[in-house]
Amino acid sequence: MAGTPGSSLGAAAAADAPRHAAAPETPEWQGDFTPYAVGDPGRAVSRVRPAYVTAYPQRPDTILDGIVVDGPDGVPSATVRAASVRGLSHRHYARVRQDDYALRVTADGRYLVMCVADGVSSGEHSHLAAWWAAHDGTDELRRLLAHTRPDDLPWPSFLAWVADLIVKQAGEHVDGVGSDPREVARHMATALTYAVMELEGEERAVHLMTVGDTSGWILGHDGDWRPQQAVKNADVDIHSSAVSALPVLSATPRPVRTSVAPGEALVLMTDGIGDPLGNGSGAVGRFLASSWGEPPADLEFAAQVGFARRSFDDDRTAVAIWPAHP
Repeated sequence: MAGTPGSSLGAAAAADAPRHAAAPETPEWQGDFTPYAVGDPGRAVSRVRPAYVTAYPQRPDTILDGIVVDGPDGVPSATVRAASVRGLSHRHYARVRQDDYALRVTADGRYLVMCVADGVSSGEHSHLAAWWAAHDGTDELRRLLAHTRPDDLPWPSFLAWVADLIVKQAGEHVDGVGSDPREVARHMATALTYAVMELEGEERAVHLMTVGDTSGWILGHDGDWRPQQAVKNADVDIHSSAVSALPVLSATPRPVRTSVAPGEALVLMTDGIGDPLGNGSGAVGRFLASSWGEPPADLEFAAQVGFARRSFDDDRTAVAIWPAHP
């Protein structure tokens, strides 16, 4: 006889029926963050109290970008991460962040124009020189590229234009500064690297111009760091274009033409990262290669730029570009 709902047989059958597990409760939040350190972070990272800079309340401690840039066909062409972080020394002494960067895309969508600029710390107003060199300089390069191929860019006259701009702006913004570039350099000066990268094709041509000890690198598929100029304080058989910081040019730097392929990254950096990176073979090189093999989240990139390592307390700025696979 078949069991009825009220019978003991029916109750036993119900007990044997498969039961569905309750759906896991969705957490109210997710994520975690631990500051990055490479080797011994030193004591300063935990002891420095980031001081407010009264004279420059409009200049942030940290700036960052995380964007995808389209090529001339409207298809995503490159992923960009950029960050500039005030160093521990400037945080401790209530000095403004003197590094800067800028990103521009030409009107025809063919080129990405970039700059990292490192204001010379001995000049009280060097952050202004870095700002003008980065932002006005990339604007001028963008204008030049409207009618000039990257191979034909007039780098010497362009750098002279940037130097003249710094001298002129210094006279308008800083009391008691004359028109002699060497006098201006005592108040403000900046090292810098400009880059122009093609936004179409598989192997992307890159044109670099470096003044001073900023640098450009290719991070390869296997995590190797390939410097595009002589490595600071190392014997590297690559032409050095290091010159005095703008607005003073003690030599004529030469442009570097290189290329970056999908799976690689072009990285521009100030010496706040370049100094601990060295030639890329040490712990910092392995850390950044592991972190930047693919584009990280923008906030994560800024945290990686600001990694702690004993005795390295300068401002840090990096711009990294990963070409898209065609």
